[in-house]
Amino acid sequence: LGVALKKETKWGERSWHLNVYNTYNRRNPFFIYYGYGTGWNQTNREFRQVSLFPIMPSVSFNFKF
Repeated sequence: LGVALKKETKWGERSWHLNVYNTYNRRNPFFIYYGYGTGWNQTNREFRQVSLFPIMPSVSFNFKF
């Protein structure tokens, strides 16, 4: 999801870019490992995933002359 704001000036063109990555906050796996389950019975082995960066905003400024 992103927005770009552009404006012409005397010396060139400037633009701001505002972006949001992973807008739906999906827990994408960074890596998956094989470990033990949780709870009272920790003898079950299962695949577990580690996720990073739920929502990441981004701002950039460009100037062309």
